[in-house]
Amino acid sequence: MQFFRRGERGAIESAAAVTLLSVVLGGGAAAAAVVTVVNTSAPDDTSAVQTGPKDIVDPQTLIPYGG
Repeated sequence: MQFFRRGERGAIESAAAVTLLSVVLGGGAAAAAVVTVVNTSAPDDTSAVQTGPKDIVDPQTLIPYGG
């Protein structure tokens, strides 16, 4: 019993190759977008550690809601 007709096997292999290529390129583009957003929007933690307050600050002075 034959599962594929003549010429059908090449079409399935081509579809699989296009699907794999799409997944790889799409994943790479998504990863690049995430890295770009994080690098441009994230706070700079190293400078916050160096220039932040030296003493413990009362949370009510920084967060003035809830009471």
